[in-house]
Amino acid sequence: MNKNIETVLSFLNTWEISNRDRVPFENLSTPQALQQFIQTHLELTNSIDSLDEVRKFRSDLRSSLQTDLQEMINEWLIVRKIVPRVSHAMGKFKLGFSAPSKESVIDQILISTLETIEDGDINRIKSCPDCKYFFFDKSKSNTKKWCSMNKNSPTGRACGTIAKVRRHREKNKK
Repeated sequence: MNKNIETVLSFLNTWEISNRDRVPFENLSTPQALQQFIQTHLELTNSIDSLDEVRKFRSDLRSSLQTDLQEMINEWLIVRKIVPRVSHAMGKFKLGFSAPSKESVIDQILISTLETIEDGDINRIKSCPDCKYFFFDKSKSNTKKWCSMNKNSPTGRACGTIAKVRRHREKNKK
């Protein structure tokens, strides 16, 4: 998995449903939490974006990955003034993107999302239907549905196993 995908997934999963009590949890609850995210996942020292703007963008990105990504992306590209740039090196053309500010969390995440689209990997970013955790589907057939099948997985909470057990119990109920 490349850095763009890791960045996008880390950002999407800053909002989560706790495995223990099944209550939604906001990891970007304070400016300090946003600063910690920046230091851990981005090549920024600070951000010009407000916490509310960042959370609004994350909410839009989370919902659009499940419905109508292109519409949301196009709207944010206009608002953020992100433009495509074609470069040429070693006999190959490459499409890249530039933003008016290098100090924006939103712009960096948006560009990582665009590069994930350009690489053809955006359809492999999926949301678990149970816990809403976003994951990268590495399966050959690109048909993975659940965040994880394993209880002790660092990603997700074994929603696939839980769903299979639930389905089995319903089927065998008398």
